[in-house]
Amino acid sequence: MEITINLKTVSTIVAIVAVIIGIIEGLNVFSLSGLVPDFVFYGSLAIIIAILGLLGVYISKMDIRIAAIQYIILGLGLFIAIGYYGVIGCVIFIVAGVLAIAEYVQTKNEVTPDKKLFLIPVLTIVIIVLFLLASAGLGVLDSMSASDSVSFSGLSAAISNDYGVTSGDLTGTLNVDKDFDYLEVKVRFYNSNNLTLYESYAYTGSNVHPGKYSVDAFYYGNEMPTKAVIEVYNEVNGDPIHTQNVNIN
Repeated sequence: MEITINLKTVSTIVAIVAVIIGIIEGLNVFSLSGLVPDFVFYGSLAIIIAILGLLGVYISKMDIRIAAIQYIILGLGLFIAIGYYGVIGCVIFIVAGVLAIAEYVQTKNEVTPDKKLFLIPVLTIVIIVLFLLASAGLGVLDSMSASDSVSFSGLSAAISNDYGVTSGDLTGTLNVDKDFDYLEVKVRFYNSNNLTLYESYAYTGSNVHPGKYSVDAFYYGNEMPTKAVIEVYNEVNGDPIHTQNVNIN
């Protein structure tokens, strides 16, 4: 008995699985928002992208070619939105697209073209791009706001050389004007040739509220530093939101 595989049906089933996996991956990223606030946005975008896969399932009944395009766009969009958190959904969407293409190759003479349906993948691309642009814009505004909300006062360095060992502290006050989920102050000490001599953490805190916080960066080495660069971070492994140089005499 010959078994006939209906690639259109298989592609549809795989696409539905991709939708479910994509939603789960988006929810997973969303659940991490307590650690990184931006994950709320990208997790939500991933969920929207996954749901748009249902449009591909609907389109497949009329034009399998456009459904294939939709699946591949969504797979790439999912990966762009949440990176390795969305790898499984991305791969499954692309597999659905490849199966849909294979189905078209087998039955292309039966397809009645409808150019209006191409608007759906085009609009999908537009939606993804607009979300990413909005994210970039909001990120810049948030970064500017965060930078303006932190400053330092009373910075002083008490570093001396005793018995061939140079050590001491750079101390001061961190002034915070808004709430932060996380703040970290890192200090790098440099010599006159701008070479890094030592790196120290002066402050680390979670759920930081407006107020004044003491910072203390310890230095230890064989050479007297001439400059310290203070960097403030509001995300783990993120970019500094505020940088300040301190000359050490």
